[in-house]
Amino acid sequence: MLVDSDKLEKQLQDAKSVEEAVRRAYVLLAHARLPDGMTVRPSGHGFIERELRFETDSGWQYAAVLNQKWILWYFRKPALASGLVDEPSILAQFPDAQRTALGEFKLRLRTPEDANDVLRLIGAWRAD
Repeated sequence: MLVDSDKLEKQLQDAKSVEEAVRRAYVLLAHARLPDGMTVRPSGHGFIERELRFETDSGWQYAAVLNQKWILWYFRKPALASGLVDEPSILAQFPDAQRTALGEFKLRLRTPEDANDVLRLIGAWRAD
């Protein structure tokens, strides 16, 4: 469930130079049907102005940071620690995923199809 649709609209208005396929992927992520108990919150901090935070009661599980040519997707430590996702599944689906210094995994999403692949892995699906 999307929390704060007004903030999402503001993010998209401010993102005029974002490639169209990337914009569509970001909107798809924001409006996805998430697993029970998970919300997506448009956010931003510091130099990151356009971010989606995928949260549950036990923490901030995933993040999607909107850039001009891609979305930087993060499988965060809480999702790994709680077993929502695991390293073998991430690397099998996304062999280009990189481990960060914090032990999280990141990858670049460039299309709505890329976003759908991530959503399937986390047990979500696209909004109709």
